[in-house]
Order: sequence, then structure tokens, then C-alpha cells
Amino acid sequence: MCGIFGYSGEKECNDLIFEGLKRLEYRGYDSWGIAILNGKIHQYKNIGEIKYDKMLQKLQKGNIGIGHTRWATHGGVTKINAHPHISEVGGFTLVQNGIVENFNELKSSLLKKDVHFVSETDTEVIVRLIELELLKNKSLRQAIITVFKKLKGRNTIALLSNNDKKIYAVRNGSPLVLGIATDGIYIASDTLSFSPATNEAVLLDDFDMVEIGGKNISIFNIESNQFKPVKIKKLKHQFNKIDKGNFKHFMLKEIVDQKETILFATKYLRKELLPLTDSIKKGGRVYVIGAGTAGFSAGQIAYFLRNIANIDAQEVKSYEFEQYISIVKKKDILIAISQSGETADTIEAIEAFKKKGCKIASLVNMYGTTISRLSDFEFYTNSGPEICVASTKVFTAQCAWGYLLTMTLDNRFEEGKKNLSILTKSISQIFLKSRLENIKRVANKLKNKEHAFILGKGENSYIALEGALKIKEISYKHVEGFAAGELKHGVIALIEKGTPVLSIIPSENSRDFNDMISAVEQVKARGALTVGIGNDKSSKREIFDFYINVSQVENVSSIANVIPFQLISYYLSVALGNNIDKPRNLAKSVTVK
Repeated sequence: MCGIFGYSGEKECNDLIFEGLKRLEYRGYDSWGIAILNGKIHQYKNIGEIKYDKMLQKLQKGNIGIGHTRWATHGGVTKINAHPHISEVGGFTLVQNGIVENFNELKSSLLKKDVHFVSETDTEVIVRLIELELLKNKSLRQAIITVFKKLKGRNTIALLSNNDKKIYAVRNGSPLVLGIATDGIYIASDTLSFSPATNEAVLLDDFDMVEIGGKNISIFNIESNQFKPVKIKKLKHQFNKIDKGNFKHFMLKEIVDQKETILFATKYLRKELLPLTDSIKKGGRVYVIGAGTAGFSAGQIAYFLRNIANIDAQEVKSYEFEQYISIVKKKDILIAISQSGETADTIEAIEAFKKKGCKIASLVNMYGTTISRLSDFEFYTNSGPEICVASTKVFTAQCAWGYLLTMTLDNRFEEGKKNLSILTKSISQIFLKSRLENIKRVANKLKNKEHAFILGKGENSYIALEGALKIKEISYKHVEGFAAGELKHGVIALIEKGTPVLSIIPSENSRDFNDMISAVEQVKARGALTVGIGNDKSSKREIFDFYINVSQVENVSSIANVIPFQLISYYLSVALGNNIDKPRNLAKSVTVK
């Protein structure tokens, strides 16, 4: 969600901060701002897309500053509500990532003291509280510590001070990392934003307060009241350039990337998976958690574990973990799935499972994240930056990793590797010109429809849910995914002439094939527009108005079956003129509850 970026050092930093914010765009935002220190604090704030205009070009240059991308939680999308928020006397300006859960209580107490507010944000409450502490003759550091301890919820702040020419920042829950370069110090919400400049980072812990002056750093933990050594960690990957190449949108590029990224996610050696598989074999139930798209990949992984390796595995939505925590045992294993590695609901679930004494495994796409650092077993999808807000390549990478883990548990590691290699060849065929044209025709049929349904069964149940989510996210159409068995228990009441029903068809030797065909025949009898996706050798094509071929690979075809839905979502949204890579109201990294 919100993103923080700052710099202190030798270089003129206006462009550095601007480019840093551009690299944080994928997290989601609706407004943004930059503050530069040079004699006094100079600020620029705007709503909408991060781009240069004449006013930004006129902003005073300097070699220390902070920037912010805001995703509105308190107050509307306005320039006044955008960060940074400056103190009334101009001594400092502040940005925040998170939600002050006791905002109303704190603001009410300030209003009783006749404190004046300019914006509607919870962030301004932090600014006004610090101002009051400074009036008590406290140092800025003491004032920040006192106020930060009053805040409830997961919050991270960064403050630019005119008085001592420093950046102060405190982290709790929401991510914050430092980048150490020869020319200066970077501070940001993730390592991706400063990776072109350096691959050396300092990963901050909760309640760490960092003080940056010039190229000097000190870290003080406000809980333990102790200074900490600055531990620099080399990042495993550095991304010098992020662009769309010859593609019009990042989404399409990332869909096509899946021919390679599935193999990147499963490049692990058997010995690298064995510590986790041994713990699973010796442990109790396996809980696989995630939210949104990661929640559906968690469900797919749990399906693989149950149906291939006979493991007692349960998929749980991260935000619903409290329903299960009372029955969790110390021997149970938690596998946490997250693209960003910073999903707030998932972090909270991990913390609860850790209190129960459970071992934690994680699969994330970003390095140096909170979730990976909380884990006993950390794994990475290695998909490279995923810039489009709607996840595509990371979803299939997560599922592929889960499949390889399952095959390792079933003592069929090499067979799993072979099947994944065959799968990537199957995926390559989806991008043949004739198949893409067919997918475009289906997308065009959906353009003037307000509702559509996706049916799946067994290994394709979660694919139906993810397919529906993908179309909803980008096209803003109402699309629902269902297990095919639900059809006659209520869903069929919604089917009328012309209603699009997209059905995922497995191989004919699958136990689910006949049930899926029966479901299609039922909706066709009621006038539905029927689209089949899957089995390229199906003998039942005549019951479909459209059919999209996907070559089937035993036990793992479901991963390929999701790609036509991604493409339908893309082509439909292009036809509708939507913002493909940054759909409305959505954020890539959901760091607040």
C-alpha cells in the first residue's frame, strides 16, 4: 500500500526520490509527495500518476529528502491529505505507512487542547502530537519516541528535520529497510526501490528507530532502549532495469514470462526442500495460508499435499486464522504464501502460530521481508519484480513450488521436475497466434456482459476462483468462481439466456471429467454462453460455443489452466479501456488490515 522513500548523502536527491517513488508505484497509490531540505523544507504534493510537471521541476534541489506514495485510508484523495505533512512551525515534515488504530481517541484529545488540523488523515495526528512534545522542551528524538509509543496498530514513520538536517524513522509492522551506497543512505519500504543504486541493505526490526545524517546511521530500539549495531546484508538479487520491453503493459509481459518463471520457482535442489519435508513428515497438520491471489495458491498447494502426498493439509485465509488457532498444536506446520512478504493479515497469523510453538515456512517473491525473516524455512519464487497490481506469474510460481514440494514428500522429486518442464512447454503453446486470437474472441464476447461464472472441480476448484478474481480485478466485471457441484444448489438460478459460463475441463480419464460435462450441459440447456478451457483432446467440444485448448499434464495441468483466464482478463480490460497495470482501488502490497 503506502510507500516511503528517502535519501541522505552526497548526490542531489530530487530525481533519486522521484525514481524511487516510481519503483514503489506497484504497491498501489492514489496520491504522492516529495519533501526536500535545503535551508528550509520545500514540498510538492499531487494526486494521481507520479509524473514531472512544471511545479515539480521548480522544487528546490537538495541532497536530503523524503517521498511518499499514499493509498487513502483516512480522508479522501486530495493534495491536502497527501504526504508529507509538515509541522506548523516548519521544523519537520513526516510521512507514514500504516493505520493509527486509536486515531479517533488521539484526535479527540488534541481537539480538546484546541489543536488545529489541516487534513483528514491519521498521519497529521502524529505530527501534532510530536509538536506538543517539542513544546515540553524534549529533543526531537525523545518526542518521536514518546509519540510512537502512543500509536496503536502497525505503523512506520519517516521524518525529515530542518533543525538538525536529519531523517528519523521508526518501524513497527509496516516494512522499512535501508540501502547503503557509496554516495549516501537510502531508506525505503522495500529493497526493490533502491536496488539499482546498491545491493547492500540494513533490515530493520520492529521498534527500531534509525537516525540518518549525511552518510552516518545510528539505530536505537525504542523497546529495549538500546543502540544496535548496523548489520549490512548483501541482497541476493539486484534489478537494474524494470521495463515492459516490447509489451504494451506489464501484465501481458508478466503473463508471457510464466514460460520461464515456473522453472525459476522450482530450481530448488531436493536437499534444499528436505529440511521442510522432514519437518512435515514428523509434524502434525500442515496449514497453508495466504490472502487474495496468494490465498488461492495456498488452497492449490493444500490440494496437492492432500491428494498427491496424502498429507493432512488445510488451506486457511490469513484474515480468518483466528477461527483455527484454538485447535492448532505445537507439532503443526505453517506454510505462509505472500507475493510481497509484507501482507499484514499473514504476518499476524504467523505471529499467532509462532506463539503456539509451530514451525513456520514461507514462500515470498521479495527479499529481506518481514515474512521471510519470521520463518524457520524461507523459500522464494524468484519471479523477478511483478509490477502489475494483479498477480499472474507469481501465482503460477507459487503453485509450481507447492507441487514440487508435494512430489518431494511423495519421494518423486525427479518426476515432479520432469512434469514441470513438460508444463512449461504446454504453457508456450497457449501463446500461439491461433490460440491467442481465440482467447480474444472470448474476451470480446464478455465485453457487453455484466455477469459471468467460472466452474471448476477438484484440482481446478481454486483455479476457477483465481480466474474469477483476475477478471474482476482488471475488468471491473462481476465474475464469480464456483466448484461445479454448487451449480444445482443455487447458482443455476442465476443462469439465463446469454449468461457466460466458463468451465475448466480436465482430461477424460480424470474422475472429475463427467461431472464437469454434466454441469456444462445443465447451463447450456438454460441458454448459457458456454466456454470450455482445458483438455485439448476433449471429445465433448460440440457442447461449447467456444473452446480454449490447454495441453494437459498429469496432476499439474491446473497451473496452466489459469493462464487463459489471465489473458481473457487482459484482452477484455484493454477492450474496455481500463488501466491494466494499476486497476482502481487496489494495492499490490497489502500492509494494513
